[in-house]
Amino acid sequence: MNTPNKITVLRLIFAILMIAVFSLSFLPQASSFAPEIVIASFHIGFNWIDVVCFTLFILGSITDAIDGHIARSKNLITNLGKFMDPLADKFLVDGAFILLCTRVDWSMHHQVLPLLIVLFVGRDLAVDGLRFMAASKGKVMAAQIWGKVKTAAQMGLIPVLFLNGFPFSLLNFTNGLDSWMNTRWEYTYIITNILVFLVLAVSIYSAILYFKDNKSLLKEEEN
Repeated sequence: MNTPNKITVLRLIFAILMIAVFSLSFLPQASSFAPEIVIASFHIGFNWIDVVCFTLFILGSITDAIDGHIARSKNLITNLGKFMDPLADKFLVDGAFILLCTRVDWSMHHQVLPLLIVLFVGRDLAVDGLRFMAASKGKVMAAQIWGKVKTAAQMGLIPVLFLNGFPFSLLNFTNGLDSWMNTRWEYTYIITNILVFLVLAVSIYSAILYFKDNKSLLKEEEN
């Protein structure tokens, strides 16, 4: 196993650890061993489980950039890497989105609307299907700038979601401290879901471009 593939496996390990650690928050006694972090009597909005998941996701994102660069620059692209890289990506990104949409606040708001996550996962399945179809024809789908923008946007958004909207949760949209304390999570919920929607729009747009540029593959299938 070459170096890029080892790094890809490391990303998969980070993703699995992230899923395992986040799953601790589902335990009935989670609030006792993972209370919300308080700094100077201020409830920051996340606990150590969120911080660990945040860190694991960041580390996984870094490996995503490293393994691809090494593989391309040193011509170390292998069939194992072609299989493992998208698998590790889906475990990391889609796994994180699925976990985050299970979290609800005191108002029973999902931190991320489940419908948006379904669209994220559906988009990835569609593009992966197109990529596999291209591979079966001996073709390689060229990476697009919007696909890279999508990836960068997701890598930037998910850590914010793991920290429950931090630092947006610190923004004061009211005239007083008391009213801000009572409404800040409502505003944070709106901000984070707007950001998720924007990233989803970029994601779907990049998928449309992939299908537009590779529509010949679909025509060949029809024949």
